[in-house]
Formats: sequence, C-alpha cells, structure tokens
Amino acid sequence: MLYKASSIESCNVRASDDELGKVKDLYFDSEKWTVRYLVIDTMKWLPGLRVLLSPVSFDTVDLSNDQISVLASKQQIKDGPSVDEHRPVSRKKEMDLHAYYGWHPYWIGNGLWGTADMPIAYQPNEVTREVMEKNESIDDGDPYLRSVNELKGHVTGYTVKAIDEDVGNVIDFVIDDQSWAIHYLIIDTGDWLPGKKIALLPELIDSIDWNKKELTINLKSDEVEKESIEDESILNLDEVTAETLRKRSLVK
Repeated sequence: MLYKASSIESCNVRASDDELGKVKDLYFDSEKWTVRYLVIDTMKWLPGLRVLLSPVSFDTVDLSNDQISVLASKQQIKDGPSVDEHRPVSRKKEMDLHAYYGWHPYWIGNGLWGTADMPIAYQPNEVTREVMEKNESIDDGDPYLRSVNELKGHVTGYTVKAIDEDVGNVIDFVIDDQSWAIHYLIIDTGDWLPGKKIALLPELIDSIDWNKKELTINLKSDEVEKESIEDESILNLDEVTAETLRKRSLVK
C-alpha cells in the first residue's frame, strides 16, 4: 500500500527485545527517489546520536497501528556504528552500517535495492568484499542522502518551479511500504490553484537546488496541471493502491 511520509513519522519503533523510540525523519536518495533509512528518535537513550535503520531490517510494518518492528536487538543497535546528529551521512558511514547489520548495499547493482527491487539482506561472502574494495575510492565529503523533513518542511517545504511560474510547495510524499519508493510528491498549490493539492511523479523533477530550496520542472504550469493528480486521490489515500494511482496518472 501507499502511505504519506507524515503518517510514517508518527510510528513507534520496536527492536526485537524492547522499544527503541519514534520515527523522527526519513532519508532518501534523490537519484532513485527511494527511502533508504528511517531516523529513530531514541529520546535520552543515545543522546547526540542518530539511529538509522534500513527497511532491510524491518520485521513488520503496521502503519494502521503506528508500529514498526525491526529484527535487531536494542543492544545490537547500541553497539552499531554511530551516526553524529549534526553531520551529513557519508557513503563511507553507510558502508559501515551495511557491513555491520548485513544489509545489501543498494548502490551496487541495477535494481531499486541493488540487485533487487525490494530491500534484501546480502550473502556476506560475496557482497562484503565488493563493498570493502569500493570503500577506498569513496569521497567522504559529500552527503548522499536527503531528509524528507527538509524537503517538506514543518509548515511548507521546497518551492516547485515550472518554466513560467511557481506552482506551489512540497508538503508531503507518497511512499510504498514494500519497496519504499517515493511514488509522488504532494504539492500545496497556494495562489496558483487556490485550495488545491496535487500529486506529482518524481520523474517530472528536472533538477533540485538544495541551496535555494527549489525543485524545477521542465514543463509550463498548464502542463503541470495536466500531468498531476488532484487532491481527492490524496485525501483518500488509504483506499487507493499504487496500481490505481498509476492508471490515473497521465505520465507514461
């Protein structure tokens, strides 16, 4: 099923033996528009550090009851590679996490999740060696991940710019809880289409300016309107499957 990112952020997260905390954020890569980690707020348990958990480690996802369970124990998570709360997550740090937990590196292979289109664990003898070899050539300076909360903001997020005018601001995302792909960005159209919200495919995004907080679409505003899904589908999202939304989209 599809869910809004905002509904995932309300979930409690439980390790195999104890409660961990709540979902604080979601990190995605803007190349394949897929959520790679949930950021867990561990309250006072691990102050100053972020706990990042890949969908690979999820045991059950029950968003109707605001609950996500993971296969790792609380002690295993505590002993894992630390992620500083105030620094971007580098690819080297991702490699440390994947090697520690046994997650398949999603950046190796042609699928959405490396060699598959769903989150998978790896066979250590084969993939660990490849990861370690690539580790030496990775530049540790640039972040590879982006925050869902950054793009959608607390009230209103990044500006969406068509060729001829601004068409609104990002306020949420539509995410598949199986592949964790981002299917749609939800846009509040503001003064352009007052009172409207639309859903746009990420494939329509031509470029992102992270400094200006702008997403650019290589279409005119009237074309954007034709290529979007209007608010009724979004408001009734719990009743709509990914296949239904895709059929209603004009993008092929």
